Amino acid sequence: MWYGLCDIAREFFWRMGQNESGVLRQAEFWALKNVSFELRRGESLAVIGANGAGKSTLLKVLYGLIKPDAGQVRIRGRISALIELGTGFNPVLSGRENVYVNAAILGLTRRQASLFLDRIAEFAGLDEFMETPVQYYSSGMKARLSYAVAAHLNPDVLLVDEVLAVGDISYQRKCVNHMLNYLGNGGSLIFVSHSPYQIQSVCQRGIVLEHGQLTFSGTAVESLNHYLESQQSRSRDVISGSPTLVPNGDHPIVIESIVACAVSGDTIWTGESLRLILKFNSLESVDVIWGFSILTGDQWVCVTGGFDMTPRRLSPGAGELRCLIPRNPLVAGSYWLKAAIIEPASQQPLALFGWQDSPQAFSVRSRPTVLNNAQTAMNQLVTLDVEWE
Repeated sequence: MWYGLCDIAREFFWRMGQNESGVLRQAEFWALKNVSFELRRGESLAVIGANGAGKSTLLKVLYGLIKPDAGQVRIRGRISALIELGTGFNPVLSGRENVYVNAAILGLTRRQASLFLDRIAEFAGLDEFMETPVQYYSSGMKARLSYAVAAHLNPDVLLVDEVLAVGDISYQRKCVNHMLNYLGNGGSLIFVSHSPYQIQSVCQRGIVLEHGQLTFSGTAVESLNHYLESQQSRSRDVISGSPTLVPNGDHPIVIESIVACAVSGDTIWTGESLRLILKFNSLESVDVIWGFSILTGDQWVCVTGGFDMTPRRLSPGAGELRCLIPRNPLVAGSYWLKAAIIEPASQQPLALFGWQDSPQAFSVRSRPTVLNNAQTAMNQLVTLDVEWE
């Protein structure tokens, strides 16, 4: 109560109710800070970010459920929101009665709401349950009714949070098609979702939030690509290799390092040429075969690899072994690289890199396209050259 009274007193004395000083009290943090964007009629904006980034808070601020401590929100037109499952529903009232209540909140009369009632019931697929109290609805039924009510009362701005995730596939498809029609008729949409397919099919623009701050703004495809790449980079990116060793009688060959590098430029891209360079130090002249393995960032899955089974002679001293991958099949992500030099006759390893010590880390990036984002989101590891017939 004291916390609330302090806020009321501060707003009363400052009148404008804005905390221009930006001073946080103990244990407080900024849920949103320095987030600014503009949305015009007929446009759709995706708000992308990890859990806790501030996406739902942003929608609540826009809808007026939370008053910002600083800054302002300007919205022209009537706004409707689908923010939390069942928000605004009275569990004791029936589905039909809740439609009338929500319509009244938006300023519509009972007669006006009656014009939309049949369409809402049909869209939600709840014709048989409109007289049933909402408290007996399943989560999927609440989601269907929530979206149907929010979307069919003709708002100028529609806010949609992640609640579509609880609906079945056919209903999600119906909602996406409705959003596209809604945008085509001049509506404005702000969409929060973790589904890359829904984001890229519905939204034209996107923003990325990290810890309450806007870190990227661009098209929906570019924003999603930026977010997916930042998630991938959070895995282990520390490059660590074998300690410097000197060949001896027990280990006549030592692998000093193996690196993956782009043939042109500094960035390894999906679909472009990739070269592997292994540096070794040999105590004597010996015939060997060699190869490599590429593993996922968690080292649980060997994605691919290759071995040159044709013996080659290594000269004493330092040297290099190289190979070229004409088309890098790896999807964007972080990977680990291991290598081995093997004796041809016995097939026993003469030198290992990354198997008994730390492997070499490297990252792959993909161009920001709808297909590349979808492949990364579904944890696809490699791409294929397909001839479609």
